[in-house]
Amino acid sequence: MTARLDVREVLCPTDFSLVSERALRHAIALAQRFRSRLTIVHAIASPPLPPDEPLYLSEPVLSLRDLRAAAEHEMRRFLEPATEAAVPVTTVIREGQPWREILETARAEPADLVVMGTHGRGGFERLLLGSVAEKLLHRLPCPVLTVCHEEGRTWNAPGLVTRVLCAVDFSDAAPATIAYALALADKIGAAATLLHVVETLPDSRHLPYVAMPDIKLYRQQIESWAAERLHELVPPAERAAEPQERIAAGRAYEEILRAAAEESADLIVIGAGEHGALGRMLLGSTAHHVVRAATCPVLTVRPTPVRRAAETGAMAAVS
Repeated sequence: MTARLDVREVLCPTDFSLVSERALRHAIALAQRFRSRLTIVHAIASPPLPPDEPLYLSEPVLSLRDLRAAAEHEMRRFLEPATEAAVPVTTVIREGQPWREILETARAEPADLVVMGTHGRGGFERLLLGSVAEKLLHRLPCPVLTVCHEEGRTWNAPGLVTRVLCAVDFSDAAPATIAYALALADKIGAAATLLHVVETLPDSRHLPYVAMPDIKLYRQQIESWAAERLHELVPPAERAAEPQERIAAGRAYEEILRAAAEESADLIVIGAGEHGALGRMLLGSTAHHVVRAATCPVLTVRPTPVRRAAETGAMAAVS
């Protein structure tokens, strides 16, 4: 039997942009599905941003006091969809470095899932296209769902999220990634595909002066081993869900995006481990490629699920 997810607290950071509104739609739908409490957080950069990097506010502002007043006004407007959906919602407005304030809010809840938009301007453009993304994705103590700027689907209506693509490396993060992806697919009634990308297979076309008559056989052996390893990572209890298993060879981000397109995936799930190809994704350019180019949400999963403070007695520090 597929494991159950316990998502009690959903955190949705916002800069009040259109892409944040799209992320909020996903956060509301997931909060409804899991009967979770939703927290919306806005971080006012302190000191305030320069004039060429405006926030998405209705009126121009100059001082930090003005920024807070404007943020409170925008927050009342922003949370209306959650109120209309009858989702329990709390709002938080903080001042400081945005990534630090979001991280501290996620720890304080503690959040079981963070849902945020990508490709916004202002705060969130820097958040997801620069070093702040690496800080958050590496430090947030829970899964993170990023929603792209072109994303138009919603999880509210049945059948609109029908395929989950889970990209799996063979690091320590793989079992948790697979378990989370299959549990989420089961919760929303979606089919699941598990993908492993072999990045280092040689190609005889690139070795014209090297005699390697068995290169084709070698590639087949490596792919066969990878297929067996991938199958072994699926616990017997999870196999009842009959996830499709798929092996590809090439650059990780290219094959992930290719498979997502071929599978018509509605969600890509990747592990946030520190080792292996997909672990490096979150600390280098591959994650940026996937987040920028994916036409569906991308969910990153930490190797160790977050433990609630009430159950552990204290929150574990995240380095």
